[in-house]
Amino acid sequence: MRLYATLSALLLCLLQLAACGDPEVIRVGFIGGLEGRASDIGIASRNAVQLAVDEKNEAGGINGRQIKLLVRDDHGTDEGGAEAARSLIAEGVDAIIGPNLSVVAGGMVPVINEAGVVAITPTVSSLAFVGQNDHFYRIGSSTRQYAEAYAQYCIDAGIRKVSTALDGSNALFSSSWNDEFKKAFTELGGTVVVSFPFDNSVGGAFSSTAQILLASNPEALIFIANGVDSAQLTQQVRKHDTGIPLLAAEWAASESLLTLGGAAIEGLLLLQTYDRYDETARYVVFRDAYRSRFRSDPGFSSIAAYDGAMVLFSALKNKKEDQTVKEAMDALGSVQGLQQKVTFDSAGDSARQLVFVTVQKGKFIRK
Repeated sequence: MRLYATLSALLLCLLQLAACGDPEVIRVGFIGGLEGRASDIGIASRNAVQLAVDEKNEAGGINGRQIKLLVRDDHGTDEGGAEAARSLIAEGVDAIIGPNLSVVAGGMVPVINEAGVVAITPTVSSLAFVGQNDHFYRIGSSTRQYAEAYAQYCIDAGIRKVSTALDGSNALFSSSWNDEFKKAFTELGGTVVVSFPFDNSVGGAFSSTAQILLASNPEALIFIANGVDSAQLTQQVRKHDTGIPLLAAEWAASESLLTLGGAAIEGLLLLQTYDRYDETARYVVFRDAYRSRFRSDPGFSSIAAYDGAMVLFSALKNKKEDQTVKEAMDALGSVQGLQQKVTFDSAGDSARQLVFVTVQKGKFIRK
């Protein structure tokens, strides 16, 4: 009996020690395109989120709990987004950061809403996701805000006839952007003479697209595409016309555009949502850490993804025992990001300050 009592006491002590062990980790998912033509912003976003997670863990985690990052490739499709979300939800994630593309969000959002799991996107901007009080939170401005700014710029520059090229593989974004631009431009007295959807999987698509756009005799061209495709479209246009003004939607403003565009993209105009030459202490620390770890400069999606992680960490830190993550997100006030404050409205939408830049000597220079 004495032996039994001793063993029982020992077992009880072991159980108590186990109960007092390390707290359970917080599981954060990331969804982004990690392969293919638009993977530059997905990889840049993942890198920034990984950096944010590691920094937070080194500082003690969130309320003493470490963060575990689970990464999924969405393959740039709606089906890929849905599958990635289901996979992460099955892993028990507390929340998700991503995706970057509107087409992916189209497949992902119904899945997270059904499961009640919050997702914060760094860059999705299609109006299809604006004004929806659901589990999907947007860091960036909408296609309407971007397109209206481009329309006003063209009018102010004396441009009245524009032709546009639309990426058909991300039509949920490109069509929304084009529709909003056409509406705003027309109201200001301009005309969109041709809107041509191209398929980047077809050989010769960039050459034929350039010729179709130029044949419409526009005063400027706008590419609603990723950085890789915008670089190739610009190169093809410049073979036929060296002087026509060229603009590219904000999606194109990636490091890949600068790397691949060469001399052809000199003078290309785009909108940016951050100042890459910012010398404030907060941004410099982030930039230097990013450069040291990933051997490249952070881009617009890196900054937005890092801000998304900071917002999520703030919500998780403030979350009360009886709150859901969504309730904690909705209770957040403004959160200071790397360069801008992030403030969500009642539908989970936010906006960024917009700045026009042009490519000059391989750099984005503020207008």
